[in-house]
Amino acid sequence: MTLRRVEIPLTLDAEFFTLVKGDVKHLDLIQENTEKALVDKIAELSQQVISLTKPSRYKTTDMNRWRELFDIYLQAGVFFSTKELDHGQRNSTIAKRQLEWFQEEVHRRGLTGSFKLSVSREALNRFLDINVTLWQNLKYQEMNQQAIGKILKKFDKRTLLGARKTFPRFIQRHPIISSSIAKAVCSRITQDLIKITPQLDDFLCPICLSVVWRPIKMKCQHLFCIGCTVAMQRQGKQFCPLCRENVILDADTDSIDEELSKYLKKYFPKEVRQKQIELETAAGREQFGVLYKHPSEQRCNIM
Repeated sequence: MTLRRVEIPLTLDAEFFTLVKGDVKHLDLIQENTEKALVDKIAELSQQVISLTKPSRYKTTDMNRWRELFDIYLQAGVFFSTKELDHGQRNSTIAKRQLEWFQEEVHRRGLTGSFKLSVSREALNRFLDINVTLWQNLKYQEMNQQAIGKILKKFDKRTLLGARKTFPRFIQRHPIISSSIAKAVCSRITQDLIKITPQLDDFLCPICLSVVWRPIKMKCQHLFCIGCTVAMQRQGKQFCPLCRENVILDADTDSIDEELSKYLKKYFPKEVRQKQIELETAAGREQFGVLYKHPSEQRCNIM
């Protein structure tokens, strides 16, 4: 293959800026097309995951496995971190490390092999492909930024026009630099995929940190489980521990959020059942003594 070196003389710095600006716009068009393709893939995957995670007593579902998988994904913070120490957008190096951790953790927990539906494994592969494509685009973007920086540096060295100080202001206003494609598409992942499978952390009682079984909705709209509500009332506490409004003693059985209670039983049957047994056991021991055992712990012996 024959290589040719072509030199374009620039008589005015405006010509240089026009050339670079045109290249940046071209890169932006590529990014827009890539983002649209990824968003379409996420929308398709969302519909597939919805069918795989519908709670049902009579139909096989992978709801709990997908919930655990998305919980691991949120912990990984592949492209963005919400932690105080490293809050913000990841670079491609850290994103690759976090994506690898996510894959290793999924494998370590045996989630892929525990799927009841073969379609779930296919959906997981599609989910991983989307994330790999996101990482590739993030890496591509960083390379473009680095290349533009080197071009400006070389131009300054030859002309002493200070392009690195003036031109970046244009670049910063441009979508390819100011808004990462990863950010846009990751937002769609959070909205379209992760919200399909409700996370237990969103339905924890802020006092006992377990699921809000028989949730009591205070007049201030904060939720507490019925056990913690009764405990606060017995202790004579009047103020909501979250907003300090005087609402605790006003709560009664009419304050139970029945719709949310049904929702929790539907999406978190195991956790709700466990919490129910704990509270009923505590009530039984208070009434009958410390030797009381919940019916679920008792075994029937057939003579």
